[in-house]
Amino acid sequence: MPQKFSSFRKSAIEVTTSRPLRDLVLAALHNWNRNQVLRIVAAISVAWVFGSIGLHLAEQGTHSDFETWSESFFNVWVLLFSGLDNSPKTTLGRFFAMVLLGTGVGLAGLFTGTVASVLVEHQLRRRDVSHFEMDDHLVLCNWGPRGLAWIREVHSKIIQDKRPVVIIHDETEQIDLPDHQDDAAFNDVYIVKGDPTNEIILRRARVTTAHSVVVLVDERQREYADGKSILTCIAIRDICKGTQRPNVAVECRNPENRHRLLKAGADEIISSDELGLRLLARTAIYHGMTRVYQELLTVGRDANEMYLYPVPSELVGRDFVEISSMFLRYRDDKKCCLLIGLQRGDEMILNPIGNEAGPVKADDQLILLSRVFLLAAQNLPTVPPVTRTS
Repeated sequence: MPQKFSSFRKSAIEVTTSRPLRDLVLAALHNWNRNQVLRIVAAISVAWVFGSIGLHLAEQGTHSDFETWSESFFNVWVLLFSGLDNSPKTTLGRFFAMVLLGTGVGLAGLFTGTVASVLVEHQLRRRDVSHFEMDDHLVLCNWGPRGLAWIREVHSKIIQDKRPVVIIHDETEQIDLPDHQDDAAFNDVYIVKGDPTNEIILRRARVTTAHSVVVLVDERQREYADGKSILTCIAIRDICKGTQRPNVAVECRNPENRHRLLKAGADEIISSDELGLRLLARTAIYHGMTRVYQELLTVGRDANEMYLYPVPSELVGRDFVEISSMFLRYRDDKKCCLLIGLQRGDEMILNPIGNEAGPVKADDQLILLSRVFLLAAQNLPTVPPVTRTS
């Protein structure tokens, strides 16, 4: 499947609030963080100079460590970062020493925190994006612990054409991604800060040109999580009017909201509770079925999975049984497949009986069970070979 990804430039995304007081506080903190290291150095210098002058004047003639200016400056520097071996003799000198000790501890902690925040900010800025050009990528709305496993699945080693992933979430500090040097699955993973129900945020993530959008349940919303997912689907539908819309897959908490999500624009709806309950029912009747479903749902090397493949023009009009036998005759390598059904519009035709499927149509999709994902441009593993694709 051909893909074209254009270049983009990374920058942090600033999201403001509507509260004036909070805006003032955030602005003050932002201004303080700017050139923070220089401010800390300046604060240390001021404390050092004034502390040296104060202790020299207060302790001169009573304490040998502060008898001269050079001794005072040296010992105050030591006091700021490690304390004094000999305490001051005068009350005023002890007061200066207490202030300097507290100042030293505070400045040391502030310096450590600043360095840590610079490193964290640098890591986030490598991931955060604001304005970029990207096509045919994957968009993940909302974030949770399962997001890491989802990224590892879609960027599995056996996926030949890995698509970039853009995460939309309003609390980016919750997103702790492994470094791509430690885990290659997190190459081409980027973050857009904001609410996925906001159309502006969706446009920043280039949802209109995405291949797929996946909406995870926002656990923070609790019983209203499906409501937020519905609003997200509506926002995606609204910004994609008049354009080709990406496939929208939504995780549903309450199966009763399935029809509402469909009306809002969801293409595929996954209810973890519903799937889990059905799986438990199947395993209660047919023991060991969990291993079968786990094999089919696991993305991994030598794991069999089901794929949808567009019908090649050579197969249009042929019978399902004839096409199935063409796949069955090819069993020589890992590319071999089993044809188990057809996807025809909204209808799923699995294991059709007799002439139930009828002649294969041009807009049908083959449902194949295979260890290897077949690209649309590849020849089908059939006998005789099918070399032309639609």
